[in-house]
Amino acid sequence: MMRVLVVTAVAAERDAVCAAAGPCDGTTLPGGHELRRTAGLPVALDVLAAGVGPAAAAAGTATALTAAALAGEPYGLVVSAGIGGSFSPGSGAPLGSVVVADAIVAADLGAETPDGFVPVTELGFGTVVHRPDPALVRAAAAAAGAAVGTVVTVSTVTGSAARAAELAERHPGALVEAMEGFGVAEAAAAHGVPVLEIRTVSNAVGPRDRAAWRIGDALTALTGAFRTLPGALTATAAPAPEPPPRSTSLTRGDPHVPEEAPVTRPLNIAYSPCPNDTFVFDALAHGRVPGAPELEVTFADIDITNGMAERGEFDVLKVSYAVLPWVLEEYALLPCGGALGRGCGPLVLTREPGAAVDLAGKTVAVPSERSTAYLLFRLWAAAEVPGGVGEIVVLPFHEIMPAVRDGKVDAGLVIHEARFTYQNYGLSCLADMGEHWEHTTGLPIPLGAIIAKRSLGERALRGLAASIRSSVLMAWDDPEASRPYVLEHAQEMDPKVADQHIGLYVNEFTADLGEDGYAAVRGLLTRAAAEGLVPPLGRDALSFV
Repeated sequence: MMRVLVVTAVAAERDAVCAAAGPCDGTTLPGGHELRRTAGLPVALDVLAAGVGPAAAAAGTATALTAAALAGEPYGLVVSAGIGGSFSPGSGAPLGSVVVADAIVAADLGAETPDGFVPVTELGFGTVVHRPDPALVRAAAAAAGAAVGTVVTVSTVTGSAARAAELAERHPGALVEAMEGFGVAEAAAAHGVPVLEIRTVSNAVGPRDRAAWRIGDALTALTGAFRTLPGALTATAAPAPEPPPRSTSLTRGDPHVPEEAPVTRPLNIAYSPCPNDTFVFDALAHGRVPGAPELEVTFADIDITNGMAERGEFDVLKVSYAVLPWVLEEYALLPCGGALGRGCGPLVLTREPGAAVDLAGKTVAVPSERSTAYLLFRLWAAAEVPGGVGEIVVLPFHEIMPAVRDGKVDAGLVIHEARFTYQNYGLSCLADMGEHWEHTTGLPIPLGAIIAKRSLGERALRGLAASIRSSVLMAWDDPEASRPYVLEHAQEMDPKVADQHIGLYVNEFTADLGEDGYAAVRGLLTRAAAEGLVPPLGRDALSFV
């Protein structure tokens, strides 16, 4: 089990972290510091209140790291945590929000000269910045719904508008000011241990207006952030798998030929009749990808394919990312062919314009309770609907908008082409789940995944992934070739709507999940697990082969 040392300045911050983990046992370190130890989490969190300022933070961190190493129980990560002041309280880091540092900077370590401040590095000494592992930063931020940016460490808290402006000019990417992060990072670096810094915002940087401080809200947010952190760390304990190489020279006359997989029978595959899926799989389904395995195609909506995956019925399936925690022991997530994107999330529709608070206690129709749309909705509702929504009613997708229009339910959660057609039913968009996700994480929206049975073997899985990627690239190269297949199964959809559908859901993530894609998937499922909506992911769950 991974062991993590969390270092705060004061007891109130320590207790807020411990509140995320339940009861904590105490032990005394050399020098008298009390270390609180958690139990029952996917990772072992030890929490230390080391004192205020970078010197106390460095000394306390070094003491704990040394004691752990001597005991034969070294830490795998150090996290500097606590509250701080925001340089952007009106936008990038509002009061009560969470920030994960992508750079931990010593803001005032240097010398004043007639020409202004000179950092210590320009004097030929030391360093002034530590950069945490980007994969850890992305995972922690996605799980907590945090902003990402520079956190500066100061020895004296800023108390004037002039000083705030000076620091902002000197560090233009700075989101938050705090007092301990750089000291923690220095001690961690000396011990060769990775570091993160997580801050929640209690006040604006500048004149000290105590009446405007929101320390209680910031401590509550700190507890919330650490509820999600163990799952994020578990999911990123192993690096994201590398997808197979992408062909960059595919044309209709010169297709990429994947390595032939040693599968002698046709593969059973099920995907939806939606335009994005038929566009993606047209070339592969019709034997136009040389060397690709033969397919036997079944069309089924995603709520049906989710059930197929849980029962292990097909070789290859298009499923919701929400179902992955239940099926990844038997199936592997392929790094291509699925649907992620921006500006393409599910919508909450109502008969009349309104606000999130209007949904409190109301009945909402959803297409499935094991769908990405549902997870995004529940995460949004937990943050935006006071007291939560009322009854959840599962309806077939095509029945949701009529049910809202006819007053059978108060609101409906819709996906896909409904983004383009809901106004035909006289409905209003109350909220865009994808917009909320992107605003809080900065990551694309994970919608549909392609999975294949691990029992096919590594060679077959790699060959299949390469074939799917080739099919995507061939569709992009000659979109007219796929049009008959798309329109045949588009359920009388207007061709213009079908084109909009493809343009929205088939993008660079369809050809290659990449780092942002994997981070989005881990972030969604980690946050959902923290809310009790899905089981937690295992450390290697997203491994391709």
